[in-house]
Amino acid sequence: MKNYSIIVLLLLAFTSSKAQTKLPEFNDKPAYFNTSTNELIELEKSQYNTMAKAKGLFSAEGGFYLNGTKSSVKIANKNPLKFIVKVNPGTDPTSVFDLVKFEVRKDKRVLVTTKAKATSTSTSYEKISYTLEKIKDGYYFLVAKNLAPGEYFFGSNDFMFAFSLE
Repeated sequence: MKNYSIIVLLLLAFTSSKAQTKLPEFNDKPAYFNTSTNELIELEKSQYNTMAKAKGLFSAEGGFYLNGTKSSVKIANKNPLKFIVKVNPGTDPTSVFDLVKFEVRKDKRVLVTTKAKATSTSTSYEKISYTLEKIKDGYYFLVAKNLAPGEYFFGSNDFMFAFSLE
């Protein structure tokens, strides 16, 4: 009976360690979590490229862009999508990362943040809400629901982490 109990305990320990979620090594670098394969997929990491463009005589727009019409990181559209991020314990990931959809223009993925007219300037862009699920201290799932196919990124102060949703 004792041998049987030890074997059962070993099997349980082995199966629970296999089922654990792989966690990212670096802070502030979100990765896609494939729930089917329990695998982390790094997102396309790029620094911001700024743009400013006149739109006729009395208007202009500014923002950011990435070259290319599609990200090299392609994700099959599921609902929900889960991403994992490691942050300093006590940090709210929603205060670090914005989830945003790009607009594809010619050969670029563009985010317009500022529109100026002769008499006014507006600064805004549409952020996509996502929820958090705590994995353990400092590790979170970023859960996005009902995203349409397209080009997206998680933006922090320094980088864009882009992906293409198919």
